[in-house]
Amino acid sequence: MKRAALDFRGSRALVTGGTRGLGAAISRRLAALGAHVVMNYLRDQASARATLQTITDQGGTAELARANLVHRAEVDGLFDRLASAGGLDILVHNAALGAFKPTLDVRTNQWDLSMATNARALLWCAQRARPLMAGRGGRVVSVSSLGSQRVLPSYGAIGVTKAALESLTRYLALELAADGIGVNAVSAGLIAGTSIGRHPQHDALVDAARARIGERALADPDEVASVVLFLCSPLASAIVGQTIVVDRGLSLAL
Repeated sequence: MKRAALDFRGSRALVTGGTRGLGAAISRRLAALGAHVVMNYLRDQASARATLQTITDQGGTAELARANLVHRAEVDGLFDRLASAGGLDILVHNAALGAFKPTLDVRTNQWDLSMATNARALLWCAQRARPLMAGRGGRVVSVSSLGSQRVLPSYGAIGVTKAALESLTRYLALELAADGIGVNAVSAGLIAGTSIGRHPQHDALVDAARARIGERALADPDEVASVVLFLCSPLASAIVGQTIVVDRGLSLAL
């Protein structure tokens, strides 16, 4: 019997930043469709344990993997663990870090940490994932945001790193295509219940978005996760190096 396209039984997935907000939604959805999900996180153990419990309660399988993606040794340790456990089929790079402040006020260490977590970590993860995905039809999906292409208030440190992330996605897509590995990105708009809630102008951003496209301006994490799942599936086999915008039309009105 032919398996459904969104059937990840028997596959292994790594989701960086996979235990809160959008990352948690992606982890839950992958597990619900049969993948064994390795959920990377850094500090919030309570959220990590809660997400793991939700997945197991729903009949899925997952595990937690604490690692700071800023440090190469910790990235290598994470991928050594994956290698010893049987390889990797899906890599979703969702981990992100940044300071919500005007670009000219960003300190050097904040800039470096944002670039390291948001963009450089994707490179390191892709380098280590390549041999683990060889011959498995692997998929890599990076998570970006509208600030990569548009100037948003107090978002410069993050937006620039997301632009680098999208460019890196394109380069990786062509270089990994020869190995049968598909690489794409998802650019998300305003998502309810995610880190954008800590933006100092969050309420004003939401009000402006609703003024442009109505009350539906905020997306649900599961809506973005659905597109990530699509890009991880055979249905997206002809999509290479693209950034798919998932924002309920917000970017059309900006």
